[in-house]
Amino acid sequence: MACGADIMAKANSLNSLIDSLKCLIVFENKTCLLYKDLSERIESPMIRSLLLHVSLDSQKHSTVLKGMAQSVTKTNLKPTDLPKTMSEAWQSIDSFQIELSSIDKIPEEELIGLMDQLTTLENSLSEEYNVLTQFNTLDVLSRELKTVHNVSLEAVKSIFLEIVHDEEYHKEILALVREILEGKQEQIIDNTPRVRFNNPDAWSRPVAY
Repeated sequence: MACGADIMAKANSLNSLIDSLKCLIVFENKTCLLYKDLSERIESPMIRSLLLHVSLDSQKHSTVLKGMAQSVTKTNLKPTDLPKTMSEAWQSIDSFQIELSSIDKIPEEELIGLMDQLTTLENSLSEEYNVLTQFNTLDVLSRELKTVHNVSLEAVKSIFLEIVHDEEYHKEILALVREILEGKQEQIIDNTPRVRFNNPDAWSRPVAY
């Protein structure tokens, strides 16, 4: 009976893991498309390249996770249950992309406000990956992958830690984009022509007739 319970617990744990992976695969793919769409609507080559860099990272994460999930079991990649924090971010991405579909170019002054939303998105992803790396979830995954590809636990952990590192780096990229945009706004203000009066005190003198 105990053996049966262990098998059931393992199966439930594996199913939970696969659901998490499927969720992250689709989420990363959505994130990839979001950053790509944003990059295509920005005039600044520097900012465009930084956002595209994040997009390519997200695509890479989605591809690697998909390979893992399909190695463990056949899956249709449709997550059945989303964590609350990720569900909110998911809806935010969908709404965001609907708005983007009707916009040709995004003014840079409006992009500054989007950096906070994108950072929140990256925080949601970081949180999910941290959960996977802190518990025994990766032990379950590595055991399954070992039977198929003889992949060690250390190798699996290394992949996920690299993804976590990427997510932290994405936040740094977003901070850099904000810094660039705010610097441009300050430059615009500094370059705004100012009217200078030579002798404003003379305005209060009586008018001579």
